[in-house]
Amino acid sequence: MTEATPATALRHDPRVDEPTPADRRRVWKWLALLALSPLCAGVVVWATFGLNGAYPTVKPPVPAGWQAISGIYASFSVPKSWTLQEALSDSVGDVYYSGHGGGAGESVIAAGKTPSPNAPTHQIVGVFLQEHYTVLSISPYKLTRATVAWRYRFKLQDGTSAAALLAWARSSDSEVWLVVSPRDATTEKVLSTLTLAL
Repeated sequence: MTEATPATALRHDPRVDEPTPADRRRVWKWLALLALSPLCAGVVVWATFGLNGAYPTVKPPVPAGWQAISGIYASFSVPKSWTLQEALSDSVGDVYYSGHGGGAGESVIAAGKTPSPNAPTHQIVGVFLQEHYTVLSISPYKLTRATVAWRYRFKLQDGTSAAALLAWARSSDSEVWLVVSPRDATTEKVLSTLTLAL
């Protein structure tokens, strides 16, 4: 009578045996790690050093007691006491600052062709003015680095007036609106600080 020997467990050798689902998962994990490591390293370097070559920024003139509001393709300045109004700002290029005596909103929009001053104003104008308005006048405006620019005057429903600059730069295919209200010496100064990037 022969004595039974204990069964030895078969070992899986991925070099010669057919791959199991666990082998496939392990390979995919390694491939994902190898693929994502350079991407993650690139994002960290880009964020650390601000390597934002595709979107130029520019510094506007900053009068004494004012602060620069730097943006992509265009910047402007407002009094230091004005603060960002998050309800009227977003992550796609719209910012609105206000404080004692007024407010100013800037919007940068991708535009591959020259805007027409006779076309309806962009909806962001109504958002920044926060009430119904009537266009009183549109006149050409000279702005450094702008291919074309216009100055708008508005009458608001409450009887006050507001103003805006619309500028388009062929070099960046960007349309920039800077809207201010009410129209007074401070907001006129805000308009004068609008600066476009190269």
